Amino acid sequence: MIGTGNEKNRLRKLDATTIPEIMGRPVYLVKYNPSYIREILSVYGDFPEIRGVLDENERKQGSFDVDNISVEVYPLSKISEIPDSSAIIITDGYYMEYYDLLLKEPGVEGRFETIYFYANRDSSYYLSYREEYSGLPLENIIIFRSGPPVSSYVRGTDFYDNARALFEYMLSIHFNEKYKLVWLVKDPAEFVSYEEKYENVSFLPMSSSISDDETERREYYRNLCLAKYIFMTDAYGFCRYPREGQIRVQLWHGCGFKTRTTFARCEHRYEYNIVISPLYSQIHQRIYGLREDQILITGYPKEDLLFHPASDWRDKLKIRRASKYIFWLPTFRTPVSQLSDLDERAPGGETGLPIVPDNKAMEELNRLLADNDTLMIIKIHPVQDVSMLHIGEFSNIVSLENETIYDAGLMINEILGHADALISDYSSAAVDYLLLDRPIGFTLDDVEEYEQSRGFVFDNIRDYLPGVEIYGFEDFLQFVRDVITGNDTARDKRQRIRREMHAFSDDRSSQRLIDALNM
Repeated sequence: MIGTGNEKNRLRKLDATTIPEIMGRPVYLVKYNPSYIREILSVYGDFPEIRGVLDENERKQGSFDVDNISVEVYPLSKISEIPDSSAIIITDGYYMEYYDLLLKEPGVEGRFETIYFYANRDSSYYLSYREEYSGLPLENIIIFRSGPPVSSYVRGTDFYDNARALFEYMLSIHFNEKYKLVWLVKDPAEFVSYEEKYENVSFLPMSSSISDDETERREYYRNLCLAKYIFMTDAYGFCRYPREGQIRVQLWHGCGFKTRTTFARCEHRYEYNIVISPLYSQIHQRIYGLREDQILITGYPKEDLLFHPASDWRDKLKIRRASKYIFWLPTFRTPVSQLSDLDERAPGGETGLPIVPDNKAMEELNRLLADNDTLMIIKIHPVQDVSMLHIGEFSNIVSLENETIYDAGLMINEILGHADALISDYSSAAVDYLLLDRPIGFTLDDVEEYEQSRGFVFDNIRDYLPGVEIYGFEDFLQFVRDVITGNDTARDKRQRIRREMHAFSDDRSSQRLIDALNM
């Protein structure tokens, strides 16, 4: 039992011993989480009718179907209207956070005898093993994880980004002689070569957290419960119950222009978040709900790769040689189905791309490129639904999917360092590329609509775009012409914004992070 010190509002775990207490009562869940609802209904076949779900996230409010069961999701404030006899059950791994949030709602304090939380299978295992290993000291173990939650897995994202760049830098300076480096990935079989080449390096399946194989599950939790450091890029719920002394570092994807789709205060979800400058320190404090002392201004490990691009990239990716290379990195508008909650407006037209609406325009663009021995490489976003894109076959326009780059053993910044110019929109890749002080063009055909829907971290986004603004196809062609002729029209603006966005302009971000953590 977890007590609060008050006779009422005790927080208790919903399990076989407490389930009788809620039978015959109106049941309201806190936090709309379909997987939790499915599990509860599966574990307790005669579970009482769910009268509603309370969730502070506006995007999750409304009517939903969970396995043919209709569920109404209301604002958290509706708790003031539900009967005192109701059973309140928190259905989220961060149950302590939501418990504290509930007690801040007017009229809740002292009103309900007990507030329950449901620990799903993953949480139950974690709490159990955490207790088992609580008496053992932490060990020189570093955990790495990249990409979104398991339920949103996209191939290639589980060994990528800042986590992978940091990991490979650590290998280059023989950090594995001091620490055991452990990766949590979808399929460890893909990484046997690393385990064979390096000592103290191992890859474990993310699914081990709920594995029926006790030996496999124990190895997973032993490493997670005894690790001194845990680095993640994106998903952080897998380490929501840290032990005292464990340091969790959110490396994130990048410092960009887009704001968060939803707000969740992350002050207690990890110890540190790295950024690239004091400007982004203020932004991340605001949009992630962090304290100033949780922000480490180190630069991003993956930005180090821009200064050391892969020399054999063309051979690995079957890219032909050209006089100049222009990379186009449109961010996603229609993501893969498992990330549908990130959906944005899909560009109209034949191509599925912004600005270049049809094959006729593509042909005109291709002629300009071919006449000047310039190759445009369109790198598709990792979560973009590629079926929505219809780029076609052209001599001087090449499209690359993330899996192609991943299968070649590369990351985007290892090839972006070869770009003579970049075209983007609101992607953080443009902020990374800014370090190279080369021309950048921004496609802004939907900037006003995007500002009203997703939104930006800057009040006036145009003041913070370090490059040429592109609103239509003719603007696009002119930017390409300027790159070909060396006419760098936005140099002064780019260099001014670069000084504000980046505190560093070198290849030492990984080392600065290691030094900041006194590793």
